[in-house]
Amino acid sequence: MPGDPSKSDGQPSDKPLKDIAARTWVPGTWKLGGGGTVWDTIVYDPKLDLLYFGTDNGDPWNQRYRGGKGDNLFLTSIIAVRPETGQYVWHYQLNPGDEWDYSATQPIILADLQIGGRTRQVLMQAPKNGFFYVLDRKTGELLSAKNFVTVNWAKGIDLKTGRPIETPEARYSDTGKNWLGVPGPLGGHSWNPMAFSPKTGLVYIPANEAGFPYQEDLNFKPQPIGLNLGLDLSGGGQDPDYNAQKGQLAGLKGHLLAWDPVAQKTVWQADYPGPANGGVVATGGNLVFQGGYNGTFNAYRADTGQRLWRFDAQAPIMAAPMTYEVDGTQYVAVMTCGGGAYALSAGLPGLKSGMPHQLCRLLVFNLGGQAKLPPIPANLRPPLNPPPQTASPEVVHQGALLFGHYCGICHGGSAVSAGITPDLRYTPLLGSDSFYDVVLGGALKSQGMVSFSKVLTKDQATSIRAYLIQRANDTKAAQAKGEDLTAG
Repeated sequence: MPGDPSKSDGQPSDKPLKDIAARTWVPGTWKLGGGGTVWDTIVYDPKLDLLYFGTDNGDPWNQRYRGGKGDNLFLTSIIAVRPETGQYVWHYQLNPGDEWDYSATQPIILADLQIGGRTRQVLMQAPKNGFFYVLDRKTGELLSAKNFVTVNWAKGIDLKTGRPIETPEARYSDTGKNWLGVPGPLGGHSWNPMAFSPKTGLVYIPANEAGFPYQEDLNFKPQPIGLNLGLDLSGGGQDPDYNAQKGQLAGLKGHLLAWDPVAQKTVWQADYPGPANGGVVATGGNLVFQGGYNGTFNAYRADTGQRLWRFDAQAPIMAAPMTYEVDGTQYVAVMTCGGGAYALSAGLPGLKSGMPHQLCRLLVFNLGGQAKLPPIPANLRPPLNPPPQTASPEVVHQGALLFGHYCGICHGGSAVSAGITPDLRYTPLLGSDSFYDVVLGGALKSQGMVSFSKVLTKDQATSIRAYLIQRANDTKAAQAKGEDLTAG
C-alpha cells in the first residue's frame, strides 16, 4: 500500500501497481498508520507456480481516521504473486475500506473441485467476515461466497462485482451511531487452522458466533501507547454488574462446521460452549480431530459428525492437532494452552478460562495408549481478600472507563482474566502504593507490563485501582453466594 512518497522502500519499483493502490487511499494517510500485514499462512501452488497470501485489516480500524473513504488497497485482500520475483498476478479484496478488523489472513486451502460440470482449480478461505470464499486460483475469479456463520454487516456478496452488499448501519463511521456487529473482531473464523478432506469433499471449520459493539471514539487522538483503533472500548464488555456481564457472555458460541464448498452449505456441526476453539486435522481414516477451549480433545466421524471419542485435556486447546506414523503406529499430537487476543480480553463462559495457571503440554495419543494425566492441583487460586472500597461511585465509574480503554485488552473484560495475564482482582497491589510503581513506574516492564505514565496521571491510576477494588469486592460477594464470573 502507498507510504510516504518521499521515501524509497528499498524494493524494486512496481509503479503501476503502487499507482493503483494510491488511488484508493486519501493522500497523507501514511502519516497515521496503514496495516495490511501478512501474519498467517502463505501457500504455494507448484502446478501454477503461484504464491498466495492474505492481508490484514487497516489501522486505525475506524476508516474515518484513515481518510474516511476509498477501498484502501491492499487491505483485507488475497493476493497471488510469482514466487521467484514477487511479480503481481492478481488480487481479490474481501472488504473494501474495512473498518471491522475483518482480516483476510486466515488459512488458505488449495483443491480441485467439480463445479458446474468441470474441474476447477480453486482457492478456499473462511475469513473473519463470515463468508466462505471459493476463487479460481489461476485468475482470482470469484466463483461463490456464502455465509457460514451469522452475519449482519452484509446481505451477501455480489458475484458479478465481487463486492459485499453492505448494510448501511454497518458503516458506523458514516452513521455516527453505535453498532453491534456480527461477526466481531474475533471473526466467524480466525487463525485456527481448518482442514479439507478429499475423501468427503468437506472443509472443517472452527467457527465462532461472537458479536462486538463498534462504538466510535469521537475524541480519538493517536496515543504513544495502547491501541489506536479509533473506537471507544470503555463500554463494550466492561459492565461491572455480574448479571449484565453474564448476559453478554451468554450469546457467545462455537462450532466445528463440516462445510460443503461446492453447495456452500453446512453438512453437520458439533457445538462447543464458547468460541475460540482449536484448529482441525482430517485424516484418511474418516476422522476429524479438534480440541476445545473447554479443555476437551475430540474425534468425530468426518462424514457424519458422530463424536467417537473425547479426552479431558485439563487445559484449553487452540492449536491444530497433527498426525504422524512411526514404525507402523499412527499417533495424534496436540499442544494444550490458552492464548490469543480473544482469550486475553474476555472471560469466556463454561470454558477452561479464568484459571490462575496454564497447563501447557504436548499430548500424544495412539490406539493403545495407557498414560493418564496427573490430577489438577487444588486451591491454585489464592483467597480473595481485597481492601474495602473508599472511593466514590463517580471515581469507580471513571476507573471502569479507563480500564476498558487501556487495560481490558490484556487483563480481561470487567477485569476477568483468562489466566494468561494476572487477574487484577486478586493482586495484593490493590492495597499498596506499589500499584503506582507498576502502572506508572514500569516496575514490571521486564515481564511485559510497561509504564503507562505517558497516558495516565496518578489520579487516573487511582481511579483504575478503585474500579479493581470494586470488582474484587463484587466477586468476593458473588463467590459467597456460590457464583463466580471466572469459569473452569
